[in-house]
This record gives sequence, C-alpha cells and structure tokens, in this order.
Amino acid sequence: MQETSSFLYFFLIMLIIVVMICYVALAIFLTNFSKKIEGKPNIMAWIPFSNIYLLGKLTFSKDVGYGLLALLILSCTLTLKIDRMTIILSLPSILQMILGAAFAGAFVAVLIFGIRKYEKLKKEKI
Repeated sequence: MQETSSFLYFFLIMLIIVVMICYVALAIFLTNFSKKIEGKPNIMAWIPFSNIYLLGKLTFSKDVGYGLLALLILSCTLTLKIDRMTIILSLPSILQMILGAAFAGAFVAVLIFGIRKYEKLKKEKI
C-alpha cells in the first residue's frame, strides 16, 4: 500500500511539472509570436484562457480565437454551491466529449499552423 501511494504522489508531481513546462513554453512562444506580429509582447500570453484566444488571433483571426475559447468553455462543467443548493451548468456529456475532442484537435492544429507562421516570419525578418 505504501508503494502505491508513493508512486501516485510521484506520478502527480511529474504530471504537474510537465503541465507547468508546457504552459510556460506556450506562454514564451506566444510572447515571441506577438512580438513578430504586433511588434510588442502581449501580456495575454501568460493569462489562462486568454492565451488560447491569443493563439487563434495571432495565427488566423480574432474569430478563430473566440471559436477556440468557445469550444473550451462549452466542453467544461461549472458547479456552483450556494449553502445547500448545488447548481450544475453543463451540456449533455456526449456533447461535452465531442466539443472537448473538437477543441483538442483545433488547438493542436492552430498551434502547428502558428509555429509554422512564426518560423516563416522569423526567416523573412532575417
């Protein structure tokens, strides 16, 4: 039993570290990408949720940024607890799974296109 809990703690710590590394890498990429596109770094690169919008905006347009953000929000569940009353705001679970998969695919695709656009801009400026 002791080994199982130790392994679980190790796994959770490693997962948190990997997520933090990915978040910082995305923020640094978006900061540099914003410098190339807009001429100045954008603080939105470091703010959760707004960095997803910024990725879509810099890669394609504001509409793509809003679309990515909408997919993310619609695939989530919001639970509000007020005294003894619990309010759950969510779409049906199958629809949430479909929207979550659509968000994941769209996010990866936009990220790949963004990286390619950034590399192209970097080569043109040199």
